[in-house]
Amino acid sequence: MKPSYWLFIFIFCALAGVGVGYFTMLVKSPQMLPPALRIVSLREPTTVLLLGVDVVYTDMGRRKQKIDKDAFTGRSDTILVARLDPISNSLRVISIPRDTEVRIPGTGLSKINAANAIGGINLAQTTVSGFLNDTKIDHYVVLNVHGLVDLVNELGGITVEVPKKMQYMDWTAKLKIDLEPGMHTLTGNQAMGFVRFRHDALGDIGRVQRQSIFLRAVLDKALQPQSLAHLPKLIEIAQQYISTDLTVQDMMGMANFVRGVPKSNQVLTMMPGTFSPNGDWVVAASDTRRMVARLMGANFVESSKDDIRVSVENSSSTEGMGFKVAKILGLRGYRNVSVQKANLEFEDGVKRTRIIAQKANPEDASLIRTDLGSIGDIVNASVGNIESSVTVIVGNDLAQKITEQEAAVTTPEVAPRAVSHRRMTRR
Repeated sequence: MKPSYWLFIFIFCALAGVGVGYFTMLVKSPQMLPPALRIVSLREPTTVLLLGVDVVYTDMGRRKQKIDKDAFTGRSDTILVARLDPISNSLRVISIPRDTEVRIPGTGLSKINAANAIGGINLAQTTVSGFLNDTKIDHYVVLNVHGLVDLVNELGGITVEVPKKMQYMDWTAKLKIDLEPGMHTLTGNQAMGFVRFRHDALGDIGRVQRQSIFLRAVLDKALQPQSLAHLPKLIEIAQQYISTDLTVQDMMGMANFVRGVPKSNQVLTMMPGTFSPNGDWVVAASDTRRMVARLMGANFVESSKDDIRVSVENSSSTEGMGFKVAKILGLRGYRNVSVQKANLEFEDGVKRTRIIAQKANPEDASLIRTDLGSIGDIVNASVGNIESSVTVIVGNDLAQKITEQEAAVTTPEVAPRAVSHRRMTRR
């Protein structure tokens, strides 16, 4: 055979191998491909406002009301601002609590969730943009809550860790919520109950945190190869329950892009703030500037260990681990460490430690992880203690390592500095 034929065969096999490898990665590991090489993917940074609207009723006369499943003009139960950035291959999301106090144009000081009910998506978009220091919002998506049921069912359910027992009758949505703590694959109705439940001490803030848990679970599910086959049906459902200025091609491109974003580049945060005397969520101007900078991709060299506010919660099966971890952090130089009651109600404890970057500060969480012997998963989401900048959820893995170190070392213990103690149960 002539050399030219061998060269042709070699080139053909090489290209075929590259092609097979490319499509294998596209389906199984899209996050390994640069955004520019993904089919029908995003090409430039885009900011999207996502609203989940509350139930709207239709007056049927004689004091009877019927839920309007097609309405998009209710109060926005969920308010998310997402930044999809193919340049940095990242997804950053800010969740704004529905009770956040803002100025609505033409209305004055009010809760931010009222903007959509007063003036529809145009007023909602203007209000959110103004609240975020005039951040340009490129597109919007308004989801009727009933669409969540069909979307979750199409995906075969979403697996989440339910942190506590949830039992409540949501009369507004005509929805019975009955969930036990632990890992569960939720059906559509259960998922709606999970993200709507607010019958606890934190009210809407607790609901925002659970919505972050749910959104991260959805992203994890989207990364699974089998989810790709559901994309056309999901788009079809979306067209029924979603009002948006995005085309189908736009949504396909964004969906493919999000599938390829590594978990380390997915940052889900809640707008920090404090409760006012009337229960509204009040956000400081400095926090707004910082969160907007984070949304746009700015990186910060975080404050020193003296300034990092750390909350430790013992969710392991070993008593007293919360205080032991707090002592370790105190010895490592952290000056603001508190021990809190664990929010997770698991008798056998959680397996893996989680170090939660509560306020879009993964650098702080990474520093703490290193000081704890590089044990634990860093979670870029506001699902920990709202008063902390980093929350350490102690799991059985960290508890086991500390126990082993205690058995091997017999030196006297040194008391930690600046560790505050609060309510004590399995800490």
